[in-house]
Amino acid sequence: MSPLSLLLLLLSSAAYAQLWPDPWHGSARTSTSAPPIADPMLWAEYGGQASEKAVYNGPVGRFSATAWRLDDSTAALAWFQAIRPANCASSSLTACATPGAQFVLHQNYVLLFEGWRPLPAELAELYPQLPRLRSGGGLPLLPAYLPEKNRVRNSERYVLGPHSLQRFLPAVPAALAGLEDGVEAQVASFSSPSGPATLAVFYFLTPQLAILKAREFEKLPGFAVKRTGAFVALASPSPSFAATILRSIESQSEFVWNTPGKLPEMPNVAGMLVAIAELTGLLLIACVAGGLVFAFFRAYFRNRRIRLAGTDSPFTFLHVPD
Repeated sequence: MSPLSLLLLLLSSAAYAQLWPDPWHGSARTSTSAPPIADPMLWAEYGGQASEKAVYNGPVGRFSATAWRLDDSTAALAWFQAIRPANCASSSLTACATPGAQFVLHQNYVLLFEGWRPLPAELAELYPQLPRLRSGGGLPLLPAYLPEKNRVRNSERYVLGPHSLQRFLPAVPAALAGLEDGVEAQVASFSSPSGPATLAVFYFLTPQLAILKAREFEKLPGFAVKRTGAFVALASPSPSFAATILRSIESQSEFVWNTPGKLPEMPNVAGMLVAIAELTGLLLIACVAGGLVFAFFRAYFRNRRIRLAGTDSPFTFLHVPD
């Protein structure tokens, strides 16, 4: 066995961990196993952390549930797009179903249910029990830039590294895409009068970097290129259809303007010092007055003892004869 095959085998075996609760929604977990990873390199590039397949038996019958946990919601979306079948009918960006299975994306988890489709209330009961659940900033915005018209269902694929780029968009070299700079891309297939077409939307960190990359992308044969903001879109192979697709892609940037406001008033230092002096004077007067009151009552009780006992001593002496 080659070192690369051994490494991939270790990666796929290390992915197994206990993720499913026991019990859940009245069903008992009867067995668990490690689900096979069809593409370990893609799983590693997407930040796959752990996976588990569990078999449940309970009031809803016997069903299996598979969970994949990834680094964040972007990686989970990429894995969700990569493993869902072509005939999966999407009810939203994060869920789809086939006649015998249901795929659900929730934060950094991708869930597969076979033999039973849980309702939203039942899923809400499950989510708090999933270990190390996190969103990592929410879903990316790139899928929203893909046009709906003529898009092939479930053809979307997310690019996070050189392996996913080579698998889903092999015509673009990894060195040209600049994936080492945190670049991400959403790829999808479209149907056109001249045949299948491909659209890829790249997101770069800054518009300046997008300008430089767009100039390099224009050198690729068979691609039409459009830049808008920090996004660069590539379409092929039909120039006319590519132009039609690219016209519908526009950047939706948000700007934050820093405008000068009313500065807070400067503190009145002189008034603060006067207030401190007044407070100090009041405390001094209170101390002197308290001392005078104490001295008055002390002298009063002393004179009273002298009149009654003939002495100002506070002690009483008993003169007992021998």
